[in-house]
Amino acid sequence: MTLFFTLSAFLLYRPFAATIARNAPSLSVRAYLRNRILRIAPAYWVILLACAVVLGAVYLPEVGATGRLSPLPLLENALLLQNYRPTTLNTGIGPAWSLAVELVFYFALPVLVFIAARIARRASDRRGRVLALLAPPLLLLALGLTGKFVAGTLLPAPATAGYGHDWHSVVERSFWAQADLFSFGMVVAVAYVEVIDNRLRLPRNWRPLAAILGFLIFLPCAWTMHMGEHSYLLQNTGEALALALLFAAIVIPDPGAPRSSRVIGLLESPALVAVGVVSYSVFLWHQPLITWLNERGLTVGGWGGLLVNTLIIAVPVGALSTLTYHFVEKPALRRKHSMRTGTIVSGVDGRAATPAAAGEPAIARSRA
Repeated sequence: MTLFFTLSAFLLYRPFAATIARNAPSLSVRAYLRNRILRIAPAYWVILLACAVVLGAVYLPEVGATGRLSPLPLLENALLLQNYRPTTLNTGIGPAWSLAVELVFYFALPVLVFIAARIARRASDRRGRVLALLAPPLLLLALGLTGKFVAGTLLPAPATAGYGHDWHSVVERSFWAQADLFSFGMVVAVAYVEVIDNRLRLPRNWRPLAAILGFLIFLPCAWTMHMGEHSYLLQNTGEALALALLFAAIVIPDPGAPRSSRVIGLLESPALVAVGVVSYSVFLWHQPLITWLNERGLTVGGWGGLLVNTLIIAVPVGALSTLTYHFVEKPALRRKHSMRTGTIVSGVDGRAATPAAAGEPAIARSRA
């Protein structure tokens, strides 16, 4: 989830950062919000209903002895409100808690952009406008750190931290405690705009140095994260910084030192691009299908069954994800609009082919 939030922040903040830095006309917030809803809602609703009603593979409380699903938890999950009550926190599609966090970021971003734009209006040059663009990520960094402090100090973590029916878990999985994970991706977006506009020249060999620094930060943070689950720890913030450095080393162009053709070739290979295209549906399908297969004894126990289980799960998840992409996601993406003009966006997956987008690996663009 840390990488997902970092990547999302980069992709969504970059066009707004470009318009403010260049003192260009503002983008359409209405089109932006429409595009975000079209990106996540149709596939999520279809898969949630299929898993809840057809497969019965998601936990939703039942009403008395009738055996019927309660409509309230289903509605809360459909609206991505399940994160806000201890009793509903672990209902629905398990990994979808991160979508609830992402949704808050979607709505918060126009407000953050408005703040940056108001500050930038007072700037006399581009340097001042770029400094204004750093205000939103700094604000999110502070917000996330305070949320982590509350979750870890004022609401002591139980053994099931983040996955219990308690207020610690509610705060830990909230945008409040996850906001800092978006901040570093936003900084990378600002740096990206400055580099492609030839306003920022990075030092020689910055790319391997950034990658090495990223690994040096990431490894001790991941090693001490208590099985990688306790995201209220400061190590989670360190992981986000490390991943942003590694991500920057891949996506930020450098005319003086071209990126490794091997790395870019791997990221743009047909197999990885195909995985990236259906990755959202894979993200939604995999946990309910694992639950459904486990309940029917169709998986193998122990470490020895890891490879077998992977193959057993990969086939139905891959097939259902491909179908969902072609018959649900793709038609919805075709209805996305340009944030600048309000016209229908061209492209197979509903994105405009802009020079800025062309400079980054397709595997990164696939999640936009």
